Amino acid sequence: MFAVTSTEKLGINDECFKSAVTISEAKNVECRKDYCCGDENDPKTLHLVRVKGFPRLLPEGILALTNYCRWLRELSLSYALLSDELLLALCSVKQIHLETLRVEAYPEAKPFPFVSDKAWSAFSNHLPDINLALLSYMTDDDNKKLLFTSHIPVTHLYLGDATSESMSRISKQCPRLIELVIATYESGPIDRFLISMAKSCSHLSAVSLGDCEITCSGLAKFVALCAHRLQVLYISETSLIEDADFDIAKVSTNLSSLLGRMWIPEYVPLW
Repeated sequence: MFAVTSTEKLGINDECFKSAVTISEAKNVECRKDYCCGDENDPKTLHLVRVKGFPRLLPEGILALTNYCRWLRELSLSYALLSDELLLALCSVKQIHLETLRVEAYPEAKPFPFVSDKAWSAFSNHLPDINLALLSYMTDDDNKKLLFTSHIPVTHLYLGDATSESMSRISKQCPRLIELVIATYESGPIDRFLISMAKSCSHLSAVSLGDCEITCSGLAKFVALCAHRLQVLYISETSLIEDADFDIAKVSTNLSSLLGRMWIPEYVPLW
C-alpha cells in the first residue's frame, strides 16, 4: 500500500502534487491511535484513492485509511470489496469529507457480494449528499440481477451491456439516479424503460445512449416528462427509429421546444 501524508518531506510542491493514488497491493492497515485533526501531519493532500480488487483486503483496512485520511474526497473500489460491514464501517467515521464513492463491477469478480437494503440505507443517511457512481461491465444476467437486488442509492450509473431485466430493476431500485449512460442495449427499443425512469427517478438530468434503439415517439414522451430538469441528452441519429408520429427532423424540433434550447441527435459519419 502506498500513501503520502506530507509532500513537504519529499520536497514536492503541494500545488503540483497529483492527489490520486492507485493501491496495487494491500493488507490490513492499523489505524493511528494518536490521530487528531490538528496534527501537523494531518494528511490533507490525499484526496483520491483507488483500490483494485484484492481478496485479502478487509473492511478494517479501508476503514483505517478513511479514518486517517480525513480529507479524502473520492474512494474508488471494486464491487467485489463491498459488504454490509464495509458500508456500516464507513458510517462510523464521524469526520469524513467523502464526496464520491466510485464502484466498478467486473464479471471476473466472484463470488459476487450481496449488500443489504439496511446497509445502503445507513450509508445514504450518514452521507446524504454523496455521489455514488456505479460502473458495470457485467455480462452475466445472474450477476446483473445482484447489482440491483437492493435499494441502492446510486446517483451516476454506467452500464456496459444493459438488458430488459436490469433496466426494469433500475427504475425501481435507484430513485436517486442523476446520470444514466448505456453503452449497449440489444433487447429492442428502450422506450418504456426510459419513460419509467423519467417517472420514478425524479433527479434524472443526464442521459446518454450508445448502441441502443429508441423510437422518435418514445423519445418525445420521455423528454416531455423530464424536460424541466434534463440538462444532458446524448443520442445518436442511428439510434432513432422513425414512426408514424415523428421523423428525426420533427422530433428534433419537438425536443428543442420542450428543452428550451436547440437539440439535434448526434451525427454518426459513414466510414
